[in-house]
Amino acid sequence: MSNLKDRTFGVEIECFLNSDKERFVRNFMNQTENERNGQTINYNPNRYGSWSRTAWTLGYDTSLHSSSATNPIELTSNPIKFSDLGKVKSVIDELNTVGASVNKSCGLHVHIDASDLTLKEVKNVLVSYLIYEEVIAFTQPESRRWNQRYCRSSRNVSANAIDLAFNSATTNDLIKKIKKAKSIKKLYDATQGYNDKFTKINLKGLISLTDRNARPLDKTGTIEFRQSAGTTDWEKISNWISFCYMLVETSRFANSGRCSQINL
Repeated sequence: MSNLKDRTFGVEIECFLNSDKERFVRNFMNQTENERNGQTINYNPNRYGSWSRTAWTLGYDTSLHSSSATNPIELTSNPIKFSDLGKVKSVIDELNTVGASVNKSCGLHVHIDASDLTLKEVKNVLVSYLIYEEVIAFTQPESRRWNQRYCRSSRNVSANAIDLAFNSATTNDLIKKIKKAKSIKKLYDATQGYNDKFTKINLKGLISLTDRNARPLDKTGTIEFRQSAGTTDWEKISNWISFCYMLVETSRFANSGRCSQINL
């Protein structure tokens, strides 16, 4: 498919640095630009959920907890073109150099630019993820498969009823709600489950674009994928970013009407 768009993505890496935060940034920036693959990290220890358009941001994350690992962080990239995905490896390599680690409290969040998508194309993304949610779940460890606290299913069901939710009736009911939505806001309301942020696919960055009261940091124009477990493994990270990118990009060519006829 030669007419794919070179979309930008952003990634949030949650991990335990197990090293001095400021020294980590300083050591990375002391490398040559070639060694850093042109990547830059800003040290912002007092900010959570912040990001920059021009550099990575190292901040804190209070949702991470461990009895042994130290210095929980959230390392958030600036928007990067998908064709430049390989440049991210320099940051991952530095994390592994200092012995960064993850546990079940850590996640890997990927944002894919969707600001140019039509309502129908956004619906295609949601329907595709919904139909294959059970398959996607088994690409993740058990702690991130179903209704983990910070990445719940779009199906508005309790954790102990999630197995029953994977039947055609429940899936088709939600697909009908998706197809009936007349705006991104209505689509957001139909698929955000119990929480307006902590779902496997989060549209908050899209609806914030037209919300006059939204914080500038929320106006990302992206679809956020929150299901991946935390990792500092480059192969896992690059594969998950690629999967999320293709899910969004191929939505321009998908037929959600045909997908909704699948008998699960």
